[in-house]
Amino acid sequence: MKFLQSKLIKGTIILTVAGIITRIIGFFYRIFLADMLGSELLGIYQLIFPIYGICFTIYGAGIQTAISQFTGIATSKKNTEHISPIKILAVGISLSLSLALLLSVLVYMNSLWIAEHIMLESSCASYLKIMAILFPFCSVSACIAGYYYGVQNASVPASSQIIEQLSRVIFVFIMCSLAGTDKEGNAIIAVWGIVIGEIGGFIFSVIRLFLSLSLKQTRPKRTKYHTSHTVFKTLLTLSIVLTTTKLVVSLLHSAEAIFIPAALQKFGCSSSDALSIYGILSGMAMPFILFPSAISNAFAVMLLPSIAQAQAENDTIKITRSVTFATKYNLLIGWLCICIFIIYGKDIGILFFHNEIAGSFIVILSWLCPFLYLSTAFTSIINGMGHTQLTFFITVLSLVIKIYFLIALVPLYGIKAYLTGMLISQTVMTIIEGFYLRKYIIPDSLHWIVLPCLFLLFIGLVSGKIYNIILKVAPSITQMLMLFIICIIIIISYVIFLFVANCITKSELTS
Repeated sequence: MKFLQSKLIKGTIILTVAGIITRIIGFFYRIFLADMLGSELLGIYQLIFPIYGICFTIYGAGIQTAISQFTGIATSKKNTEHISPIKILAVGISLSLSLALLLSVLVYMNSLWIAEHIMLESSCASYLKIMAILFPFCSVSACIAGYYYGVQNASVPASSQIIEQLSRVIFVFIMCSLAGTDKEGNAIIAVWGIVIGEIGGFIFSVIRLFLSLSLKQTRPKRTKYHTSHTVFKTLLTLSIVLTTTKLVVSLLHSAEAIFIPAALQKFGCSSSDALSIYGILSGMAMPFILFPSAISNAFAVMLLPSIAQAQAENDTIKITRSVTFATKYNLLIGWLCICIFIIYGKDIGILFFHNEIAGSFIVILSWLCPFLYLSTAFTSIINGMGHTQLTFFITVLSLVIKIYFLIALVPLYGIKAYLTGMLISQTVMTIIEGFYLRKYIIPDSLHWIVLPCLFLLFIGLVSGKIYNIILKVAPSITQMLMLFIICIIIIISYVIFLFVANCITKSELTS
């Protein structure tokens, strides 16, 4: 098909498919974990991820993005210095791996102190020791993924994601089945599953990289610019800016996650109830809200090197086309998700997790979808343009709003105040980023907002009534199956309508 000739579209499709596969596996895995651990222990288990996020930000996230962006520039038509993408990768791995090894030692040796004084939950110490083992493997995998994103070849990172997820799930499922019903033991196994998954992804990425390099017969041109020192200096400078930005954001995210249970206790919840609510929100409701972001995340990952390349070539037309395309399609996906989650959110929570609170959270958070998906793309675009300071400022502002709601309002009004803060902060972030990119967006309110929303309102009301009638007439039919069929019908009808109403055109997909 012609539209697959575009590396941006092709890469987005590959990453989207991989993201959907891993999220589907992840959904069933989370349902399995919820049953094996219970909501309170699930909440404790989730507490290790803020620390994981901080460490990954230091040794991986900024360097991965820098490799992707630098490689995108190096592969542009105006790369007069003939910088080798492989050399960029080699320098990036050496830098990332050194930081990862250092952090592994620090976290392992200080796990109890981190658990007691930062996470405010001493039982997490043993989890942290296990988690520290994965850092070196994750660092190398992240750098290799950044390299492949930079050359706009998404197949290797996509395959690595699937292998990582499968390795984790299969290991945990087998070990929990053999170990019995001890919830504490199952939690330890779940953390080991993260490590096994990372090692699986690491092995695949390294093998695939060496096979790819062995097939290349040409050697990069040698010039006075083509030195490891120059590459290291450029990559280090770019990495420091990106890592500092991401680290501050990650610290704020982590503080936010850690203080949610504490704020809920001030509201009047017991320690057990507070952890349960956090587990329901982060381990049950949010994964459903984030499921469609497989598309927006994939597009954002491929956009960054593409925008960096276009910026290096001063190709304003390409930037405008990419930004407009990203805005339109993230909005269209966002409206669809609002429709499905508002109408069927409660049923999703009950059917998948046997938890009505999870369903209520999904309904409330459904309004996040268009803003969340848009800001993901906008942030990647602005970073690709080299304006990382701007995305840092906007993201910090968004997090400060959420933390204000968490500290000031959750103790008074409970978890709904935090959910409201999430909606407001994400909206503010998206509006500011959209305002900055406005000159690159060619809007069409009729085809982007009015027609799609009117159709979804109609199909949502009709499908909801049909769904209720079927359940009353034929109660023996599995409700989860019926819900799945109804959602598929809504999605297919919506896509057909978008083409018929010219909200989506073949020309824009093949350009």
